[in-house]
Amino acid sequence: MKRRFYGWIFIFLPLIAFAGQELEIELDSGNVINIDAYHSKGDILFVYLPAGKGFGEGYKVTAKQLATKGYDVWALNLHDSYMIPKYKSSINRFDIDDLVNLIVIAKKKSFKNIVFVATGRGAQLALKIAYQWQLKYPNSDFIKGHIFHSPHLLDGRPSLGGMAKYINISKMSNLPTYILLPQFGTKFMRSKEILAQLKQGGSAVFMHHLTGVGYGFHMKKAKELSKLSIKAKAGLANTYHQAVQLMKTITAPKILSPNIDINTNAKVTFSDLLLQKYHGKQNLPLKLKTLDGKIAQINDYKGQVLLINFWASWCNPCIKEIPSLVRLQQKFNSKYFKIITINVGESQHKIAKFVKKIGLTLPILLDESGQAVKEWGVYAYPSNFLIDKEGVIRYGYRGALEWDDQNVIDTVQSLL
Repeated sequence: MKRRFYGWIFIFLPLIAFAGQELEIELDSGNVINIDAYHSKGDILFVYLPAGKGFGEGYKVTAKQLATKGYDVWALNLHDSYMIPKYKSSINRFDIDDLVNLIVIAKKKSFKNIVFVATGRGAQLALKIAYQWQLKYPNSDFIKGHIFHSPHLLDGRPSLGGMAKYINISKMSNLPTYILLPQFGTKFMRSKEILAQLKQGGSAVFMHHLTGVGYGFHMKKAKELSKLSIKAKAGLANTYHQAVQLMKTITAPKILSPNIDINTNAKVTFSDLLLQKYHGKQNLPLKLKTLDGKIAQINDYKGQVLLINFWASWCNPCIKEIPSLVRLQQKFNSKYFKIITINVGESQHKIAKFVKKIGLTLPILLDESGQAVKEWGVYAYPSNFLIDKEGVIRYGYRGALEWDDQNVIDTVQSLL
């Protein structure tokens, strides 16, 4: 009996690996920019600009996906290139002329267009580079537009109860801008303000609201994300592709002449860990639903000292201060002193789950649409307002406090 041997032939096909490669580009100034580059031999280049605290590594998944779709990606490691520490306003220290020069070099590499991708304060950097490019090359449409995640365009730190001032460069942009705003982020409730600001210079602005998605989802690893955030991140390359297709339909108007200083930023000052005297608007309206569907109004608390706390369950400083808020309420008779908390934009199911987990026993009002946030001049969470028996807002604080600290207790006691 003859034995038959069957051989398997394995064919190994070459796989294209779209891994990042270290790229160093020397500029006319002599400075060298370090770049994490993803090559695809496409004709459109995505340029990732860092936020004040840099990148992390979460962007790499999307960069690889973009490369498979025929887009090149450069992630500029500017902090290391300029040896600048990573902090919120560090983007103001990068040399704009250098970065315009980098765009010139990119153009010489046969790309037809570039699109800036930036998060938070990185959006300010993108706007400045693009504007300086347009001043130098007024007939060029090489920079096609911007993709911004939760752009931070505020000038300085808004005072509680007041309207924010926006940086001058945000009024000068004429390029199409695609903005992604996750629901669980401070910019979600301010989309109309951001839209109005960017449109002053002629920008066509596309707002993409991401319901149920957390801030920074695009830069985080999957293990840090919710299911909805994972889904949103998995689809980012497609989202960016669609954004580029929209940009291609737009003819940008001529840029406005710079009659204002586009490089100035107000200095951000941080408060001591003490309640601050309040100087904003008074007699602010408040009429919101409670968790059990009733209506609560600020007039319901006349004759009591009232502390109003704006919070969200995705806000880590909010979570940090909740136990001390509960302890503060326990120190005073609730007949004379009341703390009410206002949740911003979350579902009752999500709040109930959070309350059970964290042990929040204080009354909760629901600012579902963000109306109270806008009327009370809240731009960051947590934000707090301490109101006397006559309904006058006497003190405020943006950020987390230890609410049962003796200084806070003494301040509350002085109003009783």
